[in-house]
Amino acid sequence: MSGMPFQLTKIRQATSLDSIEYFESTESTNTSALQRIKADSTVDNVLVLTEQQKAGRGRGNHRWHADSGALTFSLIKYFPELRGNALASLGLVTGIAVAEALEPWLPQSVQLKWPNDIFLHRKKLGGILIETTQESPQTLVIGIGINVNNSLANAPFDVASKSISITDVTDTDIPLTDVLIEILQQLENFYGQVIANTADIPSLWNPRCMLNGSEVDFVQGDVRFQGHCHGVQVDGALLLEIESEIRPFYSGSAVI
Repeated sequence: MSGMPFQLTKIRQATSLDSIEYFESTESTNTSALQRIKADSTVDNVLVLTEQQKAGRGRGNHRWHADSGALTFSLIKYFPELRGNALASLGLVTGIAVAEALEPWLPQSVQLKWPNDIFLHRKKLGGILIETTQESPQTLVIGIGINVNNSLANAPFDVASKSISITDVTDTDIPLTDVLIEILQQLENFYGQVIANTADIPSLWNPRCMLNGSEVDFVQGDVRFQGHCHGVQVDGALLLEIESEIRPFYSGSAVI
């Protein structure tokens, strides 16, 4: 891919963003966005976008490295109306919005792995990391990374065996600008549903839930559970049946 991969004017015209901050290369769009909030706690509706991310962060100690051709961005969004579980559920709603946005370019349905991973053919297509700051706890940094035109076919085996890109499936490159616009529009739609309290998270998430109906190893801190997954409940908690009791989990990681 050569030249500027994004049409910033087109993105501005197709969305309700207040501003776009573009970097040809950056360590992490989430880090840049968090620094922006610390400098100005009133910032809202800002897109931080890069062509190449060198030190992206995932949950825990995980890292997300994005070569050119990947779509990597962070959205700064203020949610004054939301509290508690509604705020926590935004991670799942973000996954739903991304899945809906990507499917026009894919021949198969996108799967979701609780709480924040995007999968295709049981390989990781992308991920979501939502963070906030003490300065403005209801201003969220919503980081999204999607493997789009960065083929992983020739990546090291440990990467290629677990990850996939859209171009690996379709054998074509697609305009990153168009994918980004579709994601941003879907995010606005679904976040509006959360604010209006009309988002039916279980009915939107569970058909895509790659853990649903499976036996799952689940790690929460130093404790490991094994249970049968029953999808998610309305507040976004993962439901696991353990010793004949269905229990909600709000944090932790499923091991597959």
